[in-house]
Amino acid sequence: MVEQDVALDIAAFLRITSYMTNTAMSRQWGATRRVRIRTIGALITAACTISCSFGPAQKDELFAYTHNRGALTGISSVTERSRGRYRVLRIMLTSNTGVVARGIVMEPTPDRGHLPAVLLEDGREENSGAIDRLPAEFGDVVVLSLDYPPSLPTTISLSDALFHSDALRTTAQTIPQIFSLGAAYLAQRGDVDTTRIAIAATSFAVPFATIAAAADTRFQNVALIYGAGDLSAVLAANLDTRPAWLRRPLAWLATRPFRSLSPERFIGAIAPRPVVMVNGSDDPQMPVDAARDLYNAAREPKTQIWLNTGHLMPTDSALIRSLVDTALARLPVLARSR
Repeated sequence: MVEQDVALDIAAFLRITSYMTNTAMSRQWGATRRVRIRTIGALITAACTISCSFGPAQKDELFAYTHNRGALTGISSVTERSRGRYRVLRIMLTSNTGVVARGIVMEPTPDRGHLPAVLLEDGREENSGAIDRLPAEFGDVVVLSLDYPPSLPTTISLSDALFHSDALRTTAQTIPQIFSLGAAYLAQRGDVDTTRIAIAATSFAVPFATIAAAADTRFQNVALIYGAGDLSAVLAANLDTRPAWLRRPLAWLATRPFRSLSPERFIGAIAPRPVVMVNGSDDPQMPVDAARDLYNAAREPKTQIWLNTGHLMPTDSALIRSLVDTALARLPVLARSR
């Protein structure tokens, strides 16, 4: 169901594409314009062919994420200043495979038990600060937000992309494991109803949340806010490279090492659990077709909500809060708590 009424964070790749563009423009091209266009066209065709070689994620691939996550073996917490009627804890989770997750959890008081719970994730720059997007009163819901691994850089140089892509990809693959460890933590809490655990992710967090939800069925509902498939197209839409025909091949080169993490490979495995997508129809930096690609890869039950909003900026707290609330309001597991 589509309602008319958001990926990969491209910031980490801007340095790569900028450097590559400068290098390409400084070369002395001896070929004619027609030959250059044919060359780029061939590259784009090859890119599409190779990218499409990654089909839907298989069961053994999903099992690897939960296996590598391991079992939750350690929980430590420090109480912070309360926010209204919500108790705030800073926590650290560890698994028997060495996965470590740090974050913030907010729990309503008094403890009524059997509450729904949400793992809320946003961009790399936000980390567990995404929890600040919640309004002062958000109902009887336990909310957890986790930090990204410290080894995940906020910027990537050309040499990193060319010579250290394996290390970057390994770090990226630990993020769904961290999210899944968050589900394990929520499920073991005495005040949480294990049948009412959801994950809500915005922008950069969308691919990782999609993988985590596909691999871990404890996430009963999934909300994807300003997310999209076709990560190469998303990056290309954010480039101002001249000539314009360089944008798509450069974006492909930058995202190629991470194509196995494409969310459209995993989203179909979430069914029959519901998926809600919220996207902006007037956002030039998140192509509508790419958002539809991700939605089309999902299976029923699914809902896509289109809002008349522009580009989502990390600093636009009001818009992010509105988008999160729009998504959470449509999650069945929260229906009795809001």
